[in-house]
This record gives sequence, C-alpha cells and structure tokens, in this order.
Amino acid sequence: MPVERSVDAPPAVRRGRRSLLLWALREDVLVETGCPGGSVVLSGRWGEVRLHHARPAVHEALRRMSLGPISLANVVADSVVCSSSAEGSSVSTPVTGSLAEILVALQRLQHLVVRSLCLDSPDHLLLSVVPISPSARFGPGGGGRRQPIRLSQYAFLRTEGKGFVLESPISLHRVVLHSPEAAWVVGMLGRPVTSAEVAAAVPLPAEATMEIIAHLLATGMAVPAEPSLPPPGSGPEPGRLDARDGSGASARATGPDRTGALDRTAGSDRPGMPGVPGAPDTPAAPDFAEDRDPALASWSAVDLLFHTRSTLGRHDADFGATYPLAERMAPAPAVKPLPDGPRIVLKRPSPSGVKLTDPPLTTVVEERRSVRSFGSARLDADTLGEFLHRALRVRSLHENRHNAQEGPFTDRPYPSGGRAFELEFYLSVRDCAGIPPGIHYYAPLEHCLVQVGDAEPGSGMSELFDEARITAGLTDLPAVVITITSRIHRLTWKYSGLAYALTLKHVGAVTQNLYLIGTAMGLAPCALGSGDIELAARATGQDWRIEPSVGGFVLGTLPQERELPASAAHDFHRSNPQTGFGVHRPSID
Repeated sequence: MPVERSVDAPPAVRRGRRSLLLWALREDVLVETGCPGGSVVLSGRWGEVRLHHARPAVHEALRRMSLGPISLANVVADSVVCSSSAEGSSVSTPVTGSLAEILVALQRLQHLVVRSLCLDSPDHLLLSVVPISPSARFGPGGGGRRQPIRLSQYAFLRTEGKGFVLESPISLHRVVLHSPEAAWVVGMLGRPVTSAEVAAAVPLPAEATMEIIAHLLATGMAVPAEPSLPPPGSGPEPGRLDARDGSGASARATGPDRTGALDRTAGSDRPGMPGVPGAPDTPAAPDFAEDRDPALASWSAVDLLFHTRSTLGRHDADFGATYPLAERMAPAPAVKPLPDGPRIVLKRPSPSGVKLTDPPLTTVVEERRSVRSFGSARLDADTLGEFLHRALRVRSLHENRHNAQEGPFTDRPYPSGGRAFELEFYLSVRDCAGIPPGIHYYAPLEHCLVQVGDAEPGSGMSELFDEARITAGLTDLPAVVITITSRIHRLTWKYSGLAYALTLKHVGAVTQNLYLIGTAMGLAPCALGSGDIELAARATGQDWRIEPSVGGFVLGTLPQERELPASAAHDFHRSNPQTGFGVHRPSID
C-alpha cells in the first residue's frame, strides 16, 4: 500500500498534475481464480460472490485489486499485450471492450470495491471510498460549479491515528482522507460554499478538487443545495460535477463561465441583482433537502449514529461476542468487591410470606404508576431491605464450566445479556428509619448497605435530590434516590459494537423490576429520565469512564389519601369480585 503523507507536510501544487482513479478490493476480500469454467469466487464478511465465465481481463483485474489500488487502464493495456503475444498478431481485443468487461463485473461487486483518488501516482493518495454494507452502491454525485454545497450535518470526522475518516449514519460508505489537501476540502464544507470557491482556495489542481467534491457528494458526506431558478438574463447552467466513470474520464465544467463567478446583468453594477444599480447583494439562503427531510427530523446526528452503530446493517465494524479485550486484560469480576465503609445488614424477607401477601401479577402490572408525591409515613429499613432483596439481590453465584475464560457468573431477579449483570446501585438515603442519611452502596450478594458518603454539604447528595425533583417533576422529596451505574467493562470485554446499547436495555429491565416490586409492596416508585453524570460520579466516588451512571429511580411511601396500593387493591378485589381485576384509582401520571 502507498505511504500516506503527514497532514503536517506543506502542500505543493505543480502545474500539469492530474488526478487518477484507482480501484481495489476491501482488505477482507479473498479472490479465488482457479475455479472450474473460468469462474472467480470472492469471499468476504458478507458471504461469497461467484462470477461465472469471467474473461481473462476480469481475472487479472480482480487479482491485482486484491493486492492494493490499481489503475484499470494498466490492467487493460497489459491484457492487450498478452493477448497479442499469445495470438502472434498485432490485432487484439479493443481496449474499450476489455475495460467494459471489467466495469460490468465491478458493477456487480460494488459492495466489495474500494475507490481511491490520487495525484499522478498511487504514492500520493487523496482519499478512498470504502463500502461498509452489502447494500452499498456508488453513484455519481452531481452539483453545478455555482451550486452551493456543504458537509452533511450527519457526517462525523474522526481520526484512526493515520489520517482522518469521514463517516455518516445515512451513508453506506466510509471516506478515508489520506492527504492534508483532501482534509482541506472537507474543512471548507463546514458552511455552504460553491465548488468553484473551494477549487480557488485549495492547493490542488482544479480537476482534483472537483473529483474530491464529486466523491463526497456521491457518498452523501456532502450535500448539494436544492436548485434555484436562475435570475432573468443569467447565462446557461454551468456543468455539473460527477464522479468519474470507470474509463477514467473526469468530469469537467462546461458553459461560458468556468471560474464560478456570478454573472453580471446589463444595467446592474452589483452581482446577483439584475437591473438594480447599486442594490446590495442579498442572495437567498441555500436550501438543503436533508434539513427538511421528515424522515431525519426526529434524529440528531449523535442519536442516529449511535443507533446505526449499535445495530447491524449499516456498518462494517466488529459486532457481537468477539471478546475484543480478552487478550489485553481480565474480565471484571461477576460481583463487585465491597467498598470500604460502615455496613448495615438488611433483613431478608420470607419467600413464603411474600407469596401469601403479594397481589397477582396482572394487578401489579395494571396498577403500576409513576408516583410523584409521597406520604407522611416514614420508609423503614425492613421495607427497604425487602424491596432491594426482591428486586436486585444476587440469588446465586456459579462457576462458568462452559467458558472458564469469562469467569464466574451470577443469577439475579432481572435479565441481563450474556449474564453480565454489570449494573450497580447506590442509594442516597434522606429519610429512612434505621438507616443513617448518606450515600450507600447496595451489596447484592451480601444484601447489605455500605456507606460511601455522608449527607453533608459538598457530598453531592442534596444535589441528587434536587436533580430528581426537577427531572421527574416531583411535588415532594422522596425518601431514597437510587443511582444506577454500569461496570461497563463487564460488557466491553466480551462484546463489540453493542455494549453501551446493551447496558441501557438492562437499565430498562431493572427499572420495570423496581416499578413492579414497589407497586406490589404498596410503595411510591418513580423512574428518572435523565441524570448528571458528573454529579453522580462525584456523589458515588466512581470514575465516570469506568463506572458511569446510566439510570435513576426514586422511592418513597405512598400518599394514602391519593393512592390505593396494589396490595390493598388485591384484598379489595378478592372481597368484591364483581369489580373485575382492576380497581379504579386516580392517575398520578
């Protein structure tokens, strides 16, 4: 592969330099040419593609493309020479015929083909377009020289340590920027600008700049403004920018004005305002289709990128149980070691007693509500202990006989992908009989609380309650705020691509568990929709990069004058069967 130039290298432009289109296969594609009947088999991450009765020029092109970027013109020229030598004649298959055969084959292989743009030789790569999905198709991107263009608001520029990479959740390609000149072009597209303005500013031949822009448009990394009606008396529409076809012929601007300057109309001494001498230049703001696309209106760029990268179909990154960190570090333990601090042993409820007093599941599900006001009765340690035991405890700890590499695993009352059970729970206790105010870690195996912070100013506890009140719209302060954190390494050690999405799913499962147990016990539960990760890290004493907060929940006693608890509803239902399973009560939500 050619050596990439440093982005610190000073750009230099020499007259007469020309851009070339190079072709290669994705690095994960294997080519098998020795198949019966002249077939070629290409194997990659998305399966096999078989080309039947492929001609020699196609064989040779694919073989070379598997080694790195090549010029199709060189393949065609070499195949013509070989054909002439074999036949002992100067008459050979026309160059255009061989090239057409190769292009037809590559059209079918678009999802495996990497297109690269270079100056003069493969040693000076400008950019590469890499397909990242089996559905990827590369089509010409167009836009007039005077038509405004800009970077898509969904495009992300990042580095892999060897150069810049452009990615977008709405594109099925990745654009690798090999040179500082290509990055310069992208940098100019942060606001609407014409391609002519970019070409005038970037230290590249105009043809190469136009090719870069055409590739960015073709991949959706850049977007053109919607065409507007030309002003009366303006010249013809200038030529459009199109990515090259396989012949290597480049798109060139046509029309009387190749500089991109605005036409001046007779009677006007200012551009863009025909017939109005001295009038100010006030062109309309460019209109971009993606800004008013109803399918995109509900998505922020970050949310859409997260969605497409934490699912399959629109990226080519490793995904699933690939154990990406297994060779670098050990997995996190199945149960978090107890922190230092005073311990409070909690009461374990009687399973038989719970079964006798609990309302039916259907009643609990139907009666579940987010309660935002609380009663005057105090929560006590026994009730809180029962709540935590039923919802969050470690039921059992097991050795992993099937995969010793992962280490032991636990069983708990809620589901967890891969038996990771990475979630941890910190209770900020304001008012609970038998438990001192402060911040406590819940130890699910030992079923105890470990105090890790006090209630003094500066501990973060009062801020957690204020945040909960505002976030959930509480009318009263709850007895307890539960901060849910994630030992994310439990997931990232094993999974690629979906670790954070998976931990959020686990938060949802736990939240429902907390709701149902709280409702069954006649308590006042309410989930928190958001939280301050810096505040949570300060209050719990955790590094947000290692154990970030990912959810929250509040708990208190039920205001009896406003709410009938599910347990009482169960008793009422048994004594009044004509009412059906549901018991009407005022809605809190």
